[in-house]
Amino acid sequence: MKILVVEDNKELNNTLKEILELNGYLVDTVYDGEQALEYIDAFDYDLIILDIMLPKIDGFQVCKIIREKGINTPVLMLTAKDAVADRVKGLDIGADDYLVKPFDIEELLARVRALIRRASVEKSNIVKIGDITVDLEKREVYKDGKSLMITPKLFCILEQLIRNRGKVVSYESLMNKCWDITDYPSRETVRANIKLLRKILQDKDIIHNVSGVGYKIE
Repeated sequence: MKILVVEDNKELNNTLKEILELNGYLVDTVYDGEQALEYIDAFDYDLIILDIMLPKIDGFQVCKIIREKGINTPVLMLTAKDAVADRVKGLDIGADDYLVKPFDIEELLARVRALIRRASVEKSNIVKIGDITVDLEKREVYKDGKSLMITPKLFCILEQLIRNRGKVVSYESLMNKCWDITDYPSRETVRANIKLLRKILQDKDIIHNVSGVGYKIE
């Protein structure tokens, strides 16, 4: 899962990034509202953690703009303000949850998990493809009932292909979803990881190559 953290306090921003990455998430970070909108337009995220008091464009306006664009990515708003009016305003313009600073890290992680889980509630957590079984919630993969060792990066690729089953997932989409922006991935990087994923799944035909475009699972 990929998260965008929008927080102008660089120390808190870095702390959130470290904690989220330690818990298995891919994280991009920005420090103002303009950057946030640029990233949201350019990349697909599973969750946006959005501070309200931001330079250039505040969090309320960022949330309003993305909702007007039809972007339904879950938004968890952060603020140092404890006023009921701020919480109501944030929820009214489309935020999904609200956390007042300072907050407990375990509570933040619980809210992150809940929002991502809620956004995926309509999707089955257990998927079978031939003799491969994938538990999307537990992030586990089995072949003929035997557990396969798979890295978070490879699981992310597999998850994107499964969630778009029957559709072509482009190189660009896989790079946006499964690599940090600072990794500078290329199509060759994606190809190398697909090759490794096929080897782990012990099935070179499970993932179909769509020449020049990307990959898909039927």
